[in-house]
Amino acid sequence: MLIAAWCRLLGGCLLALSVGHAAFANEPMRTESRLQTVDTSAPLYAKLPEKIKKAGEIRFVGDSHPPYRIVTDRRSISAGLEPDLARELEKVLGVPIRHNVVNSLSATLAGLAAGRYDLALGPAVATKERLVKFDGVTWLTTRPAFVYPLDRPRTYSSAFDLCGRKISYVAGSVTERVTKKVVQMCQDAGKPAAVHVPLVDTNMTLIATQAGRADVAGMTLTAASHVVHENQQRFSMYSDATGGLGKDLLSLFVTKDSGLGAVMQMAMNELMSNGGYNKVMAAWGVESVSVLKAEMNLAK
Repeated sequence: MLIAAWCRLLGGCLLALSVGHAAFANEPMRTESRLQTVDTSAPLYAKLPEKIKKAGEIRFVGDSHPPYRIVTDRRSISAGLEPDLARELEKVLGVPIRHNVVNSLSATLAGLAAGRYDLALGPAVATKERLVKFDGVTWLTTRPAFVYPLDRPRTYSSAFDLCGRKISYVAGSVTERVTKKVVQMCQDAGKPAAVHVPLVDTNMTLIATQAGRADVAGMTLTAASHVVHENQQRFSMYSDATGGLGKDLLSLFVTKDSGLGAVMQMAMNELMSNGGYNKVMAAWGVESVSVLKAEMNLAK
């Protein structure tokens, strides 16, 4: 209801949150070709925990986060990097993957910890706090980016141009830590501090920026590239190529007691070897944030 109200106020919802990924590839991958039944001959099926074998599926969970998960008004995933990657994972794991949508990253991790779901693809930083409960398997790298509306032009040529600006971001995401770093950097330089505007998902960060409640929407470079590509008449972005605001490895998460951590690390490395991972990354035009090897529990 809140999102609908904002959409009416702004005269329409953001195109970036409703389109598929056809613009990123000449031949888009088909998300409907999912595995229908268990395939015990799959390379890693034997290594799955007995609980997963008995259930006959893996339950993924995540919030609305283009281009990873593009969510419909009915709260289902219509397209995204996640469902495309899931189709590749099904081939090596041998069980169907079911997708579940929640409202935020905090709800994602809470549902995972409570056992309602089996895996959150994220991507998010494997902090020391998160690794108390979860195993994290790296599958992306990124650096911070900041999206801003073209109807309020402002030149962002360095991180210091963010000083005194209101930065919206998904609460609990990697950008929260980045914003804290921007605040400290500005204060140390004697400049006005940036202002935190934490919100529930990427959709709301962009709506807040369009409405003037924030100056920029902070997110990963992957997500920002998708927003700008799909809304070239509305948005531009700034990203600090110097690495001064950090560069992160992003992970998927499973609970430590699930027995899925080592299996998912093997599965991701298998996709990185057999070309499935690169195919998905290329289909979405995000090869620049690919990694060569999946590693586990690299705490930030």
